[in-house]
Amino acid sequence: MSKASAAAIVGVVAVSAAGLEALIVTPDANATCVTCVVKGGAAVGMSRQETRSLPKNGKANVKKKGKTVVKVVPYEYQIPQACSGNKPGDGDHQVTCERAAKACVPVKNAEGPLVMVWRRLVLPGNEFGAWEQIGETCWPSLVPNAKHKPGLTVAMIKAAFSNTPFVKPKVTMQPVGNRTLVNLPTYFAVDFSGPGYGPDEVRTVTLLGHKVQIKPVLKSNTFRFGDGTSLGPTTSRGGVYPDGDVKHTYLQRGTVGASITTVYGGQFAVDGGDFTDLPGTATVTGPVQQLQILEATDHLIR
Repeated sequence: MSKASAAAIVGVVAVSAAGLEALIVTPDANATCVTCVVKGGAAVGMSRQETRSLPKNGKANVKKKGKTVVKVVPYEYQIPQACSGNKPGDGDHQVTCERAAKACVPVKNAEGPLVMVWRRLVLPGNEFGAWEQIGETCWPSLVPNAKHKPGLTVAMIKAAFSNTPFVKPKVTMQPVGNRTLVNLPTYFAVDFSGPGYGPDEVRTVTLLGHKVQIKPVLKSNTFRFGDGTSLGPTTSRGGVYPDGDVKHTYLQRGTVGASITTVYGGQFAVDGGDFTDLPGTATVTGPVQQLQILEATDHLIR
C-alpha cells in the first residue's frame, strides 16, 4: 500500500501536550491521492487537479478534561524538492537534485520542480500533529498553506531558453559573389557564425544560485529561394558543390532575396548534471541575401 493510501485510511496521531491528552485526526476524503501523472511509463506525482484540491483544513477530535471536541484546524504544508534526504523543516537548506529539476519537464503545463508534499495539522496552543507525506507534485504553487516553496522552477528555465540570443542563420550560396545563371544549379548552405548562440553552443546562466546551462539544438531549417519556392523543414545544413544536398535551379533572370528560417529546440542541465530536452522551440529567421540571376548568351566567333 502506498503512503498516500495508508494516510487516507489510518489518519495521524499526535503526542499530547499542554492540556491536550490525545489527538486523533479524522481522515479527510480529499486527502487521498491515487491518480498520478504518467509520462513515458513513469509516475511523477499528483495531477494538477489533485494538487489544487488539497484541503486547507482538517478535523481533529481533541480530548480535553474528559470531553471530546471536534475542531476544524488548518493544515500546514511543506514541499521540499523530491530529493533524497530532504524532509519537512529543511526550509532554505533543502538540496536540489537532477530528479527534482527534470522529472516535470515532459508533463504538459507543469511548473516544476517535482516536490514532496508533506502536511500536519496546526492545533490550538501552538501544538502540531505529526507530519505525513501524501505524495509528490509538479505544481508546487498550487499546494495551499505551503511554507518554503522551492525557488528554481522549470518555468524559469523555459524563460531563460526563450530569452537566449540565438544566432540568426545566414544563407550562403555557390556560385560565389551572389550571382548565378539561369538553368544552373545553385547550391545553398546555412552559416551559424555571428553573435548569439547557435546549435550545440552552451549558454550558462545563474538562476537563484543554481548554475543552469542552456543548449540550443537544431530542429530544422527552411531554405527560401526568393522565387516563391522553398525547401524544408529539413535537418540538412546544405553544402557546396558538388555534394551539397540543398540546391535550386532558377528558370528566369532577375534578382531574388534568399533566406533561411531555423527552428531551435533546447536542452538544459542544472548544477553540472546531464542535459535533458526542454519543451518548446524558438523560430529565428535570418537576413535576406540578394541573389542576381543572369542569363548567359552564346556567341559564335570566326
